[in-house]
Amino acid sequence: MDALTTNREHKKLFAYIGAGAMIDAYDVYVAAGVSAALISTGFAGVHEIAIFMSMTFFGMLLGAATAGFIGDRFGRRMSYQLNLLIFAIAGFAAAFAPTFEFLVGTRFIMGIGLGAELVLAAAILGEFVPPHSRGRWTAFLGILVNSGLLFASAIGAVVISNFGWRWMFIIGAVLAVIVWIARKRCPESPRWLVVKGRLKEAQAVVEQFEKLSPTTLKNNPHAPTAEQTQSKVTARRPFWQLAILGTVVAVGVNMFVYGFISWMPTFFVEQGIDVSHSLGYTTAMALGAPGGGLVCLLLINRMNRRTAIIAFSIIVIPLGLAYAAAQSIVLIVIIGLLLVTAIYTLVTFVLYSYMPELYPTRYRLRGTGISYTFARGASIIVPFVMSGLFVTFGIFGPISFVCSMAVCMIVVVLLIPVETRGRSLEDIA
Repeated sequence: MDALTTNREHKKLFAYIGAGAMIDAYDVYVAAGVSAALISTGFAGVHEIAIFMSMTFFGMLLGAATAGFIGDRFGRRMSYQLNLLIFAIAGFAAAFAPTFEFLVGTRFIMGIGLGAELVLAAAILGEFVPPHSRGRWTAFLGILVNSGLLFASAIGAVVISNFGWRWMFIIGAVLAVIVWIARKRCPESPRWLVVKGRLKEAQAVVEQFEKLSPTTLKNNPHAPTAEQTQSKVTARRPFWQLAILGTVVAVGVNMFVYGFISWMPTFFVEQGIDVSHSLGYTTAMALGAPGGGLVCLLLINRMNRRTAIIAFSIIVIPLGLAYAAAQSIVLIVIIGLLLVTAIYTLVTFVLYSYMPELYPTRYRLRGTGISYTFARGASIIVPFVMSGLFVTFGIFGPISFVCSMAVCMIVVVLLIPVETRGRSLEDIA
């Protein structure tokens, strides 16, 4: 698989995985617009919204914790089909929630499916795509997932204002069912099949891909030489160090997204801006989400993963402070756009390229799942922290929290130096 050039089979796989991941991201970001609508209609208050978001993350924690074990034990394909079905069914139920308590319960179940999808998507894609292309393909996946914010914000600005928040859940559920049917054609990961000793099945999958690009290590110009491979080998590190590294960067980017971006519409509403204008401003700033993925795509083969993580963590800090200090709406939106772009550049580097590459195939989904589980656990607490900081200190409270997480990421990436760019997954393992 490492010797192949990418072909139509890779593109089909990317379409299946990318579509599911984008719908998952849409459903995650639905919470931002829906929360503002729930407050404006009196269905819930600020502190109830914290419960709504926290229960979503509690479900995502459970989904992240179990998806890795299911995927490593029973196969990648079974795991990512199961999670998609869960959040499709729960999405339909949420659309018809008669009470806030019922909505919170269905959102928890949706969270189980949502938490699983992002654990699986980049890790599975990386097991099919060769090392020389893996960074760009995972960056493209990041662009799709990041577009979920723009997708949800743009749809929310039209749908919520005219038809109400319930239709946001119906749209996500219908799309999820369509993708679930399409993804039944996906192949199983040959790397996982080899680990399980199912060599004939693995060979059949490899031959399916090889038919369209029958290259070998000897005649593939992109394949690394032995000398290049040796020069990239880093010191062996125990699993607990990889887990700490993966967990801290995952927690960091989750704090950026769920500690700031998911609260943007609510911040605007609480400052006296009506929900329609709030969603409009948020949509403009949300252009930075796919923009961050594009920045990552431009840099993914030019910068080491670690260098990029450190650089953009540093960039987030002054942009965050400038955003908090801005007074005019125009300045807030412009700085907010730049901040969202920097955050989503980090998200793409960390969640779709760096973290899934850290772990060996036998433990890849479990390792990724562990990191996501801690990230989701932190996300459960963050809505309460954000609401408390915002009420007490205004926008400077949440922004200062985001900046402190950026500092933590920089320190850990410097202390545990593991680079993965351009290396075979087996070489990294």
